[in-house]
Amino acid sequence: MAEYDMTPVHEKPVLRYADRLHEIKRAICSLDESLTPSQRLGNKSIGLSPMFGTPLQKKSFESITLLDHQNVLTPSKTSILEQTTREGTQMSITESFMQNPEIAAKVEKVTTTNCLIKTFATTYQNLAAEDVIAVVGDYTNQCLDLLSHSKSLVPSVRHSKKLSQQLRNACSEIASERHTWKLVGAIYQNKLNAALSDEDTDDVMMTSPGGLSHQGNINKLYSAEEQIRHYQVVLDWLESNAAEVLDDMPTKVGYFSGKVSWENTIHTLCNHQAKKIVSSVDPDAPTRESLPIHELDQEDQNRLVRHLFALVRAGQVEEAQKLCISAGQPWRSAVIDGWRLHHDPNYSSDNTDGVEPIEGNLTRALWKNCAWEFCNSSSSITTEERALYGALSGNLKAMLPACETFHDDLWAWFKTLVDQRVESELCDGMLPGGYWKHTLTPDMIYDTIGKSKNCDGLYHKLQLHLISGDMNSLLETISGHLASASVSDKRFLCHLLLVLDLLHPGFAPEVLNETISAYVRALRLEGSLPEVVYYSSLLSPDLQVALLSEVLADVEEEDRPGCIETALNYNIPIDEVTMRIYRAIISQHSPGGGGGGLVSVANISEEDSKVVGAVNWLLLTQSQRSDALIEANRLIRRFLGARKHAPACAVFETIPGDTIETIHKQWGEDNMPGQVGNAVREYLCLRAYLDTHQAYNDWCSHSANRPSTPTNFDKEAGGNVTFSEQVAEEEKKKLHELSLQRWEQQLIVQTQLTRDKMLNVLLFIDGGWMKDEVDTGDRDREEQLESLRRVCIPATTFLLVNVLTESGQDTGVVELADYLASEQYQLYTLFTKEELRRFLGKVYESSIRSGCDPLGFNEQDQ
Repeated sequence: MAEYDMTPVHEKPVLRYADRLHEIKRAICSLDESLTPSQRLGNKSIGLSPMFGTPLQKKSFESITLLDHQNVLTPSKTSILEQTTREGTQMSITESFMQNPEIAAKVEKVTTTNCLIKTFATTYQNLAAEDVIAVVGDYTNQCLDLLSHSKSLVPSVRHSKKLSQQLRNACSEIASERHTWKLVGAIYQNKLNAALSDEDTDDVMMTSPGGLSHQGNINKLYSAEEQIRHYQVVLDWLESNAAEVLDDMPTKVGYFSGKVSWENTIHTLCNHQAKKIVSSVDPDAPTRESLPIHELDQEDQNRLVRHLFALVRAGQVEEAQKLCISAGQPWRSAVIDGWRLHHDPNYSSDNTDGVEPIEGNLTRALWKNCAWEFCNSSSSITTEERALYGALSGNLKAMLPACETFHDDLWAWFKTLVDQRVESELCDGMLPGGYWKHTLTPDMIYDTIGKSKNCDGLYHKLQLHLISGDMNSLLETISGHLASASVSDKRFLCHLLLVLDLLHPGFAPEVLNETISAYVRALRLEGSLPEVVYYSSLLSPDLQVALLSEVLADVEEEDRPGCIETALNYNIPIDEVTMRIYRAIISQHSPGGGGGGLVSVANISEEDSKVVGAVNWLLLTQSQRSDALIEANRLIRRFLGARKHAPACAVFETIPGDTIETIHKQWGEDNMPGQVGNAVREYLCLRAYLDTHQAYNDWCSHSANRPSTPTNFDKEAGGNVTFSEQVAEEEKKKLHELSLQRWEQQLIVQTQLTRDKMLNVLLFIDGGWMKDEVDTGDRDREEQLESLRRVCIPATTFLLVNVLTESGQDTGVVELADYLASEQYQLYTLFTKEELRRFLGKVYESSIRSGCDPLGFNEQDQ
């Protein structure tokens, strides 16, 4: 308690309400230690509540220190004490706070991105195989850390309604998730403890003069019956959530001065002031005399009762009793103590330590009757006071009016359910008449709570399904929420199902796969590529391939190696994924019509560019180099068939130079499959053909760049040209002749190079250009190759004729006719009649120019 003026009560003036409230606020502001930091940690034992004595099994929970999101992060309409807490907190913050961009950025980070994506993934990877409960505990602590950080920003954003609202919403979501993880951990820790327990449930019954020990009976009940232990776990969980509010309440706010209660009433009575109040100050005076106490005392008492109910709601009955004593109402502490189970440890057979104090209330049933009568008959007490005694006596009707949230409602119902189960075990016939009027069942509670207006959120519904064990409804709720769920919701739902799958192997694989897939798609939008790959690895292989090929298709090229490396670490069939991505791109962007002639790479269309880039997906792993070569060859064939030389060259350039060597190392010379061997030969054929066109382009470029003759060479000699000008003209002529000679020599070399490359295509070794060595039975491929030969061989032939003719090598044209007519190569079979007619016309012209007859024979040889 804070230090207050100890002047005798009868000498103190009556304090006005405004003065009293101002005094309280000033005390809060001046005593910083009165506010418990939200980061303060403590341990709360979750097991058998103090209502029923020593717990049989302790379930350790992490400390409960944060404000309840439903009571603090939204406007409260219950407790003056809570309002005073908020006012004191606000007054401790500097009022001159100015907007800080750094704070705004922190708030934006907390509210717009999910900070738990990476930490949740790391926890699941590291702990899932070892301890599922540890995974749940770590998730709970991560939510606590994020909530603490988020709450620390709340005072800094008071200036911005938008940021404040965003932060409140984020804190509410995080707190709800944390509560749910706590529930999962509590429920399954209880089940695990029950499964591993080797304790003998046949406890020795302890007796006393009044009969069996109440606490002994209830201990045995908790030891033998799993269902009531489950109820108690839920009750303890609800109370631990409520305790979060108490840790942020001021601990040094007094309700009455010193140790005296009703000080203003006493002052009025001592001064014989005319006021219609009670004439005595015993606790029963207001009821007996039907008169009130002083209005200021009544206000203080109402606030005290609210605080007492909050403590009981949080399971802190002993703290409530201490508060009563410190507030000058020890009689109320004694009243609150009446619910305790009776137990005399001196009658225990193993007690050898002398006389021990007796615990609990031997006339507990009589006390309950009085509490029920008080709650039901007195109209002068407040809702909170009625709920206070209703909670201790199992009176649901008295508790519900004071319950405002989903957790409050659930607590009231389960508090009554546990109380009824305990009383049914004790079989005490002295209970209040209306006690058994409405016997509760779990199904009744779940149905009532599920239909209440407070059960309106995703987390509330999931918590109710987890408590009831209705996994079918839980799965329906998850499936129905996925479409509209945020990234954080999908993260939570995904990990919830993963944890349940660890606890129940084979648990709902369809919904699990659906949820993981939804989360992976959300992660892709967030740009969390390592997590995208990891969570995809949790699916079955066929779903892995389908999902990854969908979400990785638009990944930037620089991020692809990292994704591939991560996928290989998780044993994902990445070759199937990349092949599926490649085929999806090809199916969407098929090559169009012909390009017509030789087109530069710079003129590749956008559609063709996407097709060309698709090959890069197949080059990410060495193991897929054979597939990459096969698919690249197929694309080049398609482009060449459409007369698109530029994209065909672009595809060819994407193939690494060491591809053939890599394939030979991978397969060896003797074990190479026929399809791969044909692909290697096809690659060499295509390279020869593309080299031919490059050589032809170089020849055309060189031919077009013949050195031009200077115009002043045409001047008549003997004009008005000076000697020096004449010498200069002669030098220019010599330089021109030298340039012309070099050009002609280079043209001869370029012509010979182009001729050789073209003949290399026309006379390709081992069966001809684009001919497979191994028959794989692929008739479609054979037709494609034959079709390409009928396009490319005649085109190459006419290009060679043009090169030879323009270079004055007419005899070479005649020799070319011999190659076409040769039965060894059978090139003539690839020409149409019109193309043969054109070719023979070229041969005729070249024969005449070279001094031969029209058939190409030298007249001297005839």
